[in-house]
Amino acid sequence: MTITMTSKNQITIPKKVVDTLNLNKGAMFDIKINGHRIELVPVEVVEKVFTDEEYAELGKLIESQKSKAKKVTQKFINNLK
Repeated sequence: MTITMTSKNQITIPKKVVDTLNLNKGAMFDIKINGHRIELVPVEVVEKVFTDEEYAELGKLIESQKSKAKKVTQKFINNLK
């Protein structure tokens, strides 16, 4: 099976492949370079449910990092360029 890349570097995954892998609109892929080969590996996105203990740990982490936050000013943005 051969596909062609467009001028915008886009490719279309053939319907036969989409159907075989049961892919849907918005499917995400991990892209790997293996020698001169490109591998697209479908990624399953799973919603993470946190326990109360995990939320507490996240809260502690947020509090510990608040003092390290930098204000995002136009000057700060310009210095990034």
